[in-house]
Amino acid sequence: MITIRKLNFLTDCYRDFAGDIQAILDELYEVSPWTFEQTFADLLREETVYYLAFSEDQKVLGFLALSVVMDEIEITNIAVAKAYQSQGIASLLLKQLAELDGKIFLEVRASNDKARRLYEKFEFEAYYQRKDYYQNPQEDAILMKREK
Repeated sequence: MITIRKLNFLTDCYRDFAGDIQAILDELYEVSPWTFEQTFADLLREETVYYLAFSEDQKVLGFLALSVVMDEIEITNIAVAKAYQSQGIASLLLKQLAELDGKIFLEVRASNDKARRLYEKFEFEAYYQRKDYYQNPQEDAILMKREK
């Protein structure tokens, strides 16, 4: 059974979870665009919210990172470890958005059809294409939003 939990500054060791998150990112990217230091610093930011997906033995399988500023929310990252992909974990993470009010934004690689279909399932709509936004490889970003 997979459980989703929002990280809590008072009870969770952010340094340990930063390592778990970074391990997923390092596995998914040839060269991760994020370092451990960046991931850890992001966890400590006041406007950042992280949801983690855990296995029964409390292994971190995936995460959803949000930046919340007033009534606008940005999905800054979502990832699931390779061995656990295509098992609905990303959907479980995105279901956490149901409790949030306001506009939610994200960027996704233009070629990432699988992710775009997932976001559309959660009522996100494309509204802009940003040229050459991503590097390694260089690619356009599709900006998407969901308004409640």
